[in-house]
Amino acid sequence: MIIGIATGVGSGLGAGVAERLSRVARERLGADEESRQVLERFDGDPAVPAAQDDLRARLLATIEQDPEFAARLRTAGGLPPGPPGSINQNVNIGRDMKNGVIAIGPVSIRKTPGTMAALFIVVVLVLGFAVNGVVRFVDSDNSPATGIPWDAGLGPGSDGDGSGGAGPAAGGGVRNKAAAVRDVALAKAIAPDLQSMPSGWGMETEPVFSDCTSECQGRLHTGGVGLADSSGDTQVAFNYRTYDTVENAKAAYQEYAEKAGGTVNGSRTTMSLAQVGDSSVAYSSRRYTGSAYLYKGFVYLRVGTVYGQVEYNTGYKDLDTEKLTAFARLLVDRAQQAQNGQMPSAQAAL
Repeated sequence: MIIGIATGVGSGLGAGVAERLSRVARERLGADEESRQVLERFDGDPAVPAAQDDLRARLLATIEQDPEFAARLRTAGGLPPGPPGSINQNVNIGRDMKNGVIAIGPVSIRKTPGTMAALFIVVVLVLGFAVNGVVRFVDSDNSPATGIPWDAGLGPGSDGDGSGGAGPAAGGGVRNKAAAVRDVALAKAIAPDLQSMPSGWGMETEPVFSDCTSECQGRLHTGGVGLADSSGDTQVAFNYRTYDTVENAKAAYQEYAEKAGGTVNGSRTTMSLAQVGDSSVAYSSRRYTGSAYLYKGFVYLRVGTVYGQVEYNTGYKDLDTEKLTAFARLLVDRAQQAQNGQMPSAQAAL
């Protein structure tokens, strides 16, 4: 994927999954000196065959040696974090673009820019990751699949205690866990970033993150971030707290969600929004400025051991409840990925 993007062969892919995979791989390779040197040699001249071979070898070795990295790549590609089986197969790609062929086991395909672009994703995901199925890789409109399937062990309205049983869900997804997110990197990454938002959105307030040190009542971390669309007139704030147990997260949800119905800069009205996570409640508010109304939407939610809040400010425009729900699901999905031990990578499904 990196080679295809760097040399232009993969420019026809046009899929965000290619860029996400490349970004995740580059971040990991840059984490140790030897891999970084291999990547720097490749970036110096991506067309050099030896540099490409070294990069391929380094990536494959890193995938084999670092299960967490392999899981992050699978997540970036919209796949379950662990392979249900394995495929032992050989892939050989000739270096001469005009006369080369791509050999996958007994099948040989003439290598052209078009077939190269089409096969980059397949080769990396199916063979490189040794995954039997790519059911959730692409959805019906050929865009990367997003979100954590709620039929994968825990569903809305469940206790979220991880007691749904062991093993993969019937649908082939990852069984969701309700585990304490003690890893700081995972906890920080729950906060949505620009890559998880629609094109054109930017940073409104920088991410904040802290560990709890006193009067924690089971709270481990607190995080948040504010984002705005290209006009600057619409903003969304994500705030969350991670807890050591489901019970403490439930207590936080009950406390804050019940308080949220009070009057804050105008009356809040309960909204009938689809439930997200294990528990959720939504409110809307409008405040008169003397000439017009300002509108806001709020969702208070819990998924497993994480309590979260989403505040959606549309200014003088009426609330878009579908977008508010999508942003709430984004926070739920990223919190669930962190509890599953995955690096959060879910994107807003707008």
